[in-house]
Amino acid sequence: MISGLTLHNFKCFAEQRVAFAPLTLLVGANASGKSSVIQALLLLRQSHRRAALTSGTLLLNGRLANIGTVIDVFAQAPLDDVLHLTLEAASGDPLLFSFPRAANDAEYRSLQGLAPAGYAELNLFWDRFNYLNAERLGPKLLFPLPEDDRDPYDIGVHGEYAVFIAGRDQQEQLANEALAYRDEETGEISRTILNQTRYWMRQIIPNFNFESTAVPGGDQVQALFGNIPGQDLVRPSNIGFGLIYTLPVVVAALVAPKGSLLVVENPEAHLHPRSQSIMGRFLARAAAAGVQVVVETHSDHVLNGIRVAVREGAWGQKLAADDVAIQYFLAADSEGPHRVRSPKVYPNGGIRPWPKGFFDQYESDLRKLL
Repeated sequence: MISGLTLHNFKCFAEQRVAFAPLTLLVGANASGKSSVIQALLLLRQSHRRAALTSGTLLLNGRLANIGTVIDVFAQAPLDDVLHLTLEAASGDPLLFSFPRAANDAEYRSLQGLAPAGYAELNLFWDRFNYLNAERLGPKLLFPLPEDDRDPYDIGVHGEYAVFIAGRDQQEQLANEALAYRDEETGEISRTILNQTRYWMRQIIPNFNFESTAVPGGDQVQALFGNIPGQDLVRPSNIGFGLIYTLPVVVAALVAPKGSLLVVENPEAHLHPRSQSIMGRFLARAAAAGVQVVVETHSDHVLNGIRVAVREGAWGQKLAADDVAIQYFLAADSEGPHRVRSPKVYPNGGIRPWPKGFFDQYESDLRKLL
């Protein structure tokens, strides 16, 4: 499990350490550095997956992240001429990835440096890893099949393979027994990915149902969805964005084994506030089941759902307060450069200290209305 990441001369940060936990929330204003943290992880992973990182090459553009050139990835006011990315594991010594900058490489699309030995043991580099971009695939009549059979649990950066993976084999079992949901009406537990997807989705979006059918010879699957009991399932274009955007998050958690890493941007997208809160509880439940979860969010409802999970539990499991890390990003201003604050979550769900500007817009607007 990743316990920390230090960025040195990376994008908006000259030097910044970010602590990680089983569940890590990256929150703060737009353009404050949250995505930079995720991009650092993605650059390392995509470079590894393309067999470049072992020889010390950091690829700045690929399937997971597109930064541009060396001039785009280096801080505008660097402390020196070396980009360092340091990963800390829950056990073991820090892993330092070091990439010097040459005088004439501003337009290069990669950096050459050194990667530490044994880095691939960290969950960032496991086969079972998923990253979901904030821009997920919207309602489509047909969804694609994965391009590479060697990675059968890849949900896709935009969640494009979630429909196929959830429905491809109606007997395929959960990767993580601890994440199995018991049907509240029947008391039964069906551990197939298909039924578990339906169970968990119904917690977030009541009465959810779906079916998928492979298109013969078309390398695509057709999906039908519904959320009204007793009525026929309908095309995705007739059901709305919230359901389609949520499905990949749920499926990605269900195919994640214990110890693996799941990174999700804006899990709250297109969801009603109640569903956003339940999404927070679901992600807390996944973390309690042993999946390391990193979430970038702008939703106080997601945050509060996680706080409720810490205080009351989520579907029979509690997430310890110390297993939640909140990283609050502040953009550069008169008080200093880009920086991170880390308010602490307590067992009762409370947060202290509560930084200025930290999910306080509701109270600020309410004061103006009263």
